[in-house]
Amino acid sequence: MAHNQTTLGIDHPLVTVADHAATLDRYRRMGFQPSPVSHHPWGTVTALVMFPDNFIELIGVEDPSKFGTNSVNGFCFGRFLGGFLDNQEGVSLVALHSKDARADHRAVVEKGLKTQGIIDFRRAMKKPDGTPDEAVVSLVMLIDEDLPEASNFICHQHRPELIWVPEWQNHPNGAVAIAAVTYVDDAAGTLAKRFATLYGTDGEGGVFDTGCGVINVVAAREAAGRFGGVDLPRFAADRPHAVAITVAVESLRQLRASLEAGEVPHTDAERRVLVAPDFCGNVILEFVERTS
Repeated sequence: MAHNQTTLGIDHPLVTVADHAATLDRYRRMGFQPSPVSHHPWGTVTALVMFPDNFIELIGVEDPSKFGTNSVNGFCFGRFLGGFLDNQEGVSLVALHSKDARADHRAVVEKGLKTQGIIDFRRAMKKPDGTPDEAVVSLVMLIDEDLPEASNFICHQHRPELIWVPEWQNHPNGAVAIAAVTYVDDAAGTLAKRFATLYGTDGEGGVFDTGCGVINVVAAREAAGRFGGVDLPRFAADRPHAVAITVAVESLRQLRASLEAGEVPHTDAERRVLVAPDFCGNVILEFVERTS
C-alpha cells in the first residue's frame, strides 16, 4: 500500500497515446512492469506503471462509440482524451491525490478554481491472481479552457488496495517513484499562477512541492537546456504542456542495464538518463537515482 501520499500530491500523469499496445511494449522494454490492461466505461483503455506512492497511467482511446458515458455537466472524460489525441500524444492531464473527493472539491472551489464537477465510476479489472474485481473511483475535473493541455483532476480511489498492488510495483529497471513532472509555459506565467493558487505558495523558481513529487514550470528555452541531448515533445498549439516525467530509480546502473537489454535508445547526462519522447509517448522520461 502507498504510504507517502498527500492531498493534491502527484497521483498519476496520463501518458495518452494513439497505439496503446505498442506503447505498453516500449515501456516493458524500458524495464517497467505495467499492470494488466483494463477499460474505462467511456471508451478508453488503460494500464498502470505502479510505484509505492504514485504511478504513470498509459491510456488510449479504444471505443469512441462509448464517449458520453458517465458525463457530468456535459464533460466526458473519454471525449476529452479523444480530442487531445486528435492533435498530439503525450501527457494530457496530471491527476492529484485525494482521500475525500467531495471535501477536496469544496476546497478547490473556495480557492477560485473552476471545476466541471465530480465523476463517480467503476472500472472492471483483474487482480494479480487473475480474479475479477472492480475499482471504485471519484474524479474532480479541474479543466481550464485556457490550459487544455496542462489541466488537472483530483482522483479518489475508494478501493486503493486494488490499485496499489505490491506485485505491480516490482520493476526490473528499479523504478520506485515519480519525482517530478516538468511543464513548459511561455504564456506569461499562466500555469505557474494556477499552481500557486492550487498549492498556496509562490512557487519560487517555478518549483511547486506537492508533497508527493515536484511540479516544475519552466520556459521552453530552459527546458531545452535542462533536457539537452533529446528533443522536446511536439504539441500542436503553442500552449503550456508537460514535457517530462522524472522517475526515481534505485540505481542508474540497474536502469541502464534494463535499457540496454531492451535495446532502448537513451542519452546519458550528469547523474541522469534521458529517454526521448518519440519512444515514450511524446514525453521525455528522465531517470535519476532516488535520494532517500
